[in-house]
Amino acid sequence: MKMASTLDFSRGKRAVKIGLDKCGGPPVKSRRVSPDVDAEFWCKAGLDKDGFEKRYIDDTIGFGVFATQRFQKGAFLLEYVGSRITPQEAEQLSTGRRKKNKFYMFHFTWNGKHVIDATHTLDRLCRFVNDEKNGNAVMKLKVFNHFPRLCLFAAKDIEAGEEIRYDYGNEDAPWRKKCRDNEEERNVDDDDPFDLLKESAMKHGNFTGDWSSRSCLKTYGIPES
Repeated sequence: MKMASTLDFSRGKRAVKIGLDKCGGPPVKSRRVSPDVDAEFWCKAGLDKDGFEKRYIDDTIGFGVFATQRFQKGAFLLEYVGSRITPQEAEQLSTGRRKKNKFYMFHFTWNGKHVIDATHTLDRLCRFVNDEKNGNAVMKLKVFNHFPRLCLFAAKDIEAGEEIRYDYGNEDAPWRKKCRDNEEERNVDDDDPFDLLKESAMKHGNFTGDWSSRSCLKTYGIPES
């Protein structure tokens, strides 16, 4: 009998097949797997789970990640993946990349300070998830087999077609500063900025605080649970 290769499966089944090979066994067989068990399975498999797609938004924001199916509050979504480097290495790399304004680094603390550099990790989706202070997802630190993982979970119910966003935790991010500057300018110029008949409203627009032309991601105090 011919043994099926991973190429004989659909993307979803192929992901599970590869994951099983890497993890040494299937996840818990139950109708509903806990978010932590789901997160551990996909982290160890080294794959993104189905239910997401990367889409181009515009020239300001760039790409974003959107749900293609419904996720309940608390569900595991994606893992933030990249090269593991020291804070010193991150600072050296950041110096050269700041001019291009294109680098993706996540600082976190677990038995010391660590950095995940996802700048060149183009085949995983979590690096493309955009920033929003009150997003629909939250990043949590999980430890599986004594190895820390940055896992994104749904902070509320997420419907198919919704963009996934979470709080980077960096109030000094350039896109947030730009939003604050625009908000302050709008408030000074006009006591009713939402009146579309006024020139200032047409000029400044209705900014929502979720600019995402990304720079260095410095996020501290990630909850461990």
